Amino acid sequence: MLATDPTVGRPVDLTAGLTAARVFRERVVPCGIAPLRKLETIVEQKLAAVRALEHCGTDRFPDEFEEVIRGVAAARPHRTSMVGESSPGEVRAILREAREGILGVAALPQVADRLAGAPREVRLDVASELLHGSVPDRIALVARWVWNPARGTGALTEFGIPSDGSYAAAQTRLGEIRLELAALGFPCDSFAGVDVVMALAYAARLQQATDARLRSGGLEALLPGAFPLATMILGVRRRVIDANR
Repeated sequence: MLATDPTVGRPVDLTAGLTAARVFRERVVPCGIAPLRKLETIVEQKLAAVRALEHCGTDRFPDEFEEVIRGVAAARPHRTSMVGESSPGEVRAILREAREGILGVAALPQVADRLAGAPREVRLDVASELLHGSVPDRIALVARWVWNPARGTGALTEFGIPSDGSYAAAQTRLGEIRLELAALGFPCDSFAGVDVVMALAYAARLQQATDARLRSGGLEALLPGAFPLATMILGVRRRVIDANR
């Protein structure tokens, strides 16, 4: 079965998604569709907060940018320095250039170099969130926990390693996964749904790597199952808690 996705730009074989089917069956279906859709909505709200930075007033920008950085797990310890050292004008320009189609996922390293206040690998994660947040349906999330081309690691490896190890190839594979999930019945309306599935896959991997003695302690009581851990990976844990009040 073939289909064409504008984010991929070529026909995609929907019958080839055996890994996507396994992940869908083992890690998505048990969560239930309603919680998944709720988490997808919350992730979309986070992405909307990224887009709002482009037109945020000067007085509000530091607080709003810090909130965006807080949603990037690796960047949280650097949020004060990134807010203080990154140029608001540069951040706005990145969002505008992504929205206008000037920047794509292949420009991720260059975008990271336009930010400041954190190690480059952390800036890569923030840059990915900015590009993805600006145009979620055109630029997929390619933070290091999704795909790290330098190490060949990330949640994406469970769905097959990108053909040439580049960010552009990762973007293509994520677009294919979106189609495969849709064919399997996962109602993802946007790339935010793919973000959720990637986070569930990554959370399951982290749990498998957790020592049994640690799982028997307080951590497992705090984070039962992969779903809550996925909310932390996505940087929306506080938003989920607020939504449940």
